[in-house]
Amino acid sequence: MRYVLVFAIAAVVTSLVIPTIRYFALKFAIVDRRSKRKLHNRIVTRFGGIGIYIGFIFAMANAFIFSSLLGHQDFLDYAFVIMASTLVLILGIFDDARGANAFVKFTVQILAALILTQAGFTIRIISNPFGQPIETGFLAVPLTILWLVGITNAINLIDGMDGLAAGIAFIVCCGMAYMFITSNVVMPAFFAVALAGACLGFLRFNFMPARIFMGDTGSLFLGFSIAALAVLTHRKGHATIGLFLPAVIGLGIPIYDTAVAFTRRLFIKKTNPFRADNDHIHHVLLRLKINQMYVVIILWVITAILNIAAIIIYNCSLKPPYC
Repeated sequence: MRYVLVFAIAAVVTSLVIPTIRYFALKFAIVDRRSKRKLHNRIVTRFGGIGIYIGFIFAMANAFIFSSLLGHQDFLDYAFVIMASTLVLILGIFDDARGANAFVKFTVQILAALILTQAGFTIRIISNPFGQPIETGFLAVPLTILWLVGITNAINLIDGMDGLAAGIAFIVCCGMAYMFITSNVVMPAFFAVALAGACLGFLRFNFMPARIFMGDTGSLFLGFSIAALAVLTHRKGHATIGLFLPAVIGLGIPIYDTAVAFTRRLFIKKTNPFRADNDHIHHVLLRLKINQMYVVIILWVITAILNIAAIIIYNCSLKPPYC
């Protein structure tokens, strides 16, 4: 019931604050205007990510109280996680309001990643359903930074259609929450549940036709936070569960889309890999004459299937002989 309550708080608070955020975004002209690259044919406000963040913070405040009552005193460690996620959120706000180049974005993202690694959160093991876990050794820190920055931008790139990024983030967070809860890992479970609730509360306003976009504010925050979920148990002195491989599988759609996008831009188009184009996976499906709503639902379903597979692989990693 505690997890359900945290989920509900995140969803309700996000739903309540979004109309106010939308009002101020319109007032100060923080909007996503029509263009040849955009799929929407109307002006839509940005800054929806602020609502996701507020709902998440309210839910985590209650999670900290529950954790303390349960006797888990390590919740203070997660102040570093929230600090790093907040830094990425601020980057997104600046990008939506004023615009930020690739150098600034990557610099801030790497700084946020360093906050986590310096706090001791690194990918120290990779689960292996077919044998012993793989220890990363001296590669732990660079691998963690690459993972955090990579997934942050993967969610940002997949955010190109009403409800797509928020829905994928919701499904992935639910999958991670299940793995944490069944492993009795309390604080990461609260973290995942709070993110899932905030995404669901936002989807009420973001699914077709979207009344507000999360913007880079939301996509960067969600990407970094979801990436952080995979490393939250990888801290010295804590019991480690190998969630890295399941997270890679669960995030298959954004990871695949990002890898293909960078390969296409670098080796086929021979252009700047950070220059936006109209060849993402959702654009390709649209060109097959699939309705926009169905494209989103198809990618949601594939993400759900991948997360079910991730859960199965995670369970196998706990009992390798049975796989």
